[in-house]
Amino acid sequence: MIKLCHFSDIHLTAKPMGWSARDVVGKRATGWFNITALGRGNRFKHAPTVTEVLRRDLATRGYDHLVFSGDATMLGFESEMTLAANALGVGDVSLPPCIAVPGNHDVYIGRAEKKRLFEAAFEPWQQGRRIGDTRYPFAQKVGHVWLIAINSARANFWPWDASGKVGEPQLTRLRELTATLDPGPRIVVSHYPILMPSRRPEPRFHRLRDWKRVRDVAAECGVSLWLHGHKHAWYVLPAGEHLPFATVCVGSSTQAKRWGYHEYTIDGRKLSAQRRVYDFAAGEFTDADTFELELRHV
Repeated sequence: MIKLCHFSDIHLTAKPMGWSARDVVGKRATGWFNITALGRGNRFKHAPTVTEVLRRDLATRGYDHLVFSGDATMLGFESEMTLAANALGVGDVSLPPCIAVPGNHDVYIGRAEKKRLFEAAFEPWQQGRRIGDTRYPFAQKVGHVWLIAINSARANFWPWDASGKVGEPQLTRLRELTATLDPGPRIVVSHYPILMPSRRPEPRFHRLRDWKRVRDVAAECGVSLWLHGHKHAWYVLPAGEHLPFATVCVGSSTQAKRWGYHEYTIDGRKLSAQRRVYDFAAGEFTDADTFELELRHV
């Protein structure tokens, strides 16, 4: 039996951010306008405090492993990445091991993706078995379970484009990687969902563009469960119509009134989940909803 903690979309920012002349006329400027002038940043004004409480839980609640499904930052600045990694305790040997993938905000512009800012800051949380020297996908074994990191985030040029893509090269490596894994439930960790609660894909400029292909290849590779973030309201989709395996969206761990994370206890093929939500008045996370899933075994 193992116990995991799944958190996501903490969206921390830093002061100063480290603006350059190119940023002032690029996608980051539009993002900053949305955060400040349109007030979207107010949803995360308590994120530093909530992250501090989250880190305390990560250290004290007896987890075997941690799962972070991306969006550590607001605009993908290196300063934000460093701050977020420090706030979460990346590299702190007193914390359980972790598996981490970037979100679309972590590769907000092409330079952030090209410089691999997320990978540099979260290096200790990206150790594992992989094919060759290419970073993704990679796998970590926890007890009888395999956690598999797939990068579905990519930099997009247009301000309104928040879509993701896995791509054929990574799917080819996924096949090669899973062929080397011992038997046991295989749980993917990625930023983007396969489907929304309606069991339909997200709108065009927010969806995982190759979701059908990703779904089919993941199923062929024996995936039992897909853990993700991106959507800030949590939901669970059991295996069923258009979906050969269950998916769980943990939502945002720091957005006001939606803040929370999940604890998963996996005993054999049975997953028992406890959602914990932030109590603003008490300054702590408390137990909330529960759910269970049966994981197919490979």
